[in-house]
Amino acid sequence: MSTATSARRRDGVRIVTAARAVAAAVLAVVITFSQDHSPTFGLLVFGVFQIVQGAIVGIGLRAAARSRAGRLILLARAAIGVLLGTAALALPYAGLGTLVLLVTAGSLVLGVLEVLSGLRREDAGPWSRDAVAVGGLTAVVGLLLSVLPPDAVFLVGLLGAWGAVVAVYLGIAAVSLLGERSRS
Repeated sequence: MSTATSARRRDGVRIVTAARAVAAAVLAVVITFSQDHSPTFGLLVFGVFQIVQGAIVGIGLRAAARSRAGRLILLARAAIGVLLGTAALALPYAGLGTLVLLVTAGSLVLGVLEVLSGLRREDAGPWSRDAVAVGGLTAVVGLLLSVLPPDAVFLVGLLGAWGAVVAVYLGIAAVSLLGERSRS
């Protein structure tokens, strides 16, 4: 891969990473400063967040993956995120069970797909470790929610805490990718 192509790819990944960080930060701030941690509120913020994340990942397919298999994994992540978000927004009054199901299943599936995309040798880059870390954290949230008793306040709060951690992590990753560009 030429140096120019590599730099363009790194710039694209940096932009996608920064956009994901901003979306996660907005999620964290909205949840943190809301007194409403009801299932309806949880479905609303989860739905909007998943649609935004799905769009960001979908738009960034070309930058983030070199191989066809890598692009298919990212396409699956994007499509599942948009589907989860659409389901959450279509069922705003469905209650706690729906919120638990969507967030738990979504966290498990999307987390595993993100880890897989980070572990693929063909698509490896400086951002691979970030995909493994964020995907692993996301899957851990899904595992936690699958074994803990359902509680709307805890679930929505955990979603906000996850958003804060991911926002900081991806923000640092985006800045690090900018630093790598200046060194090359």
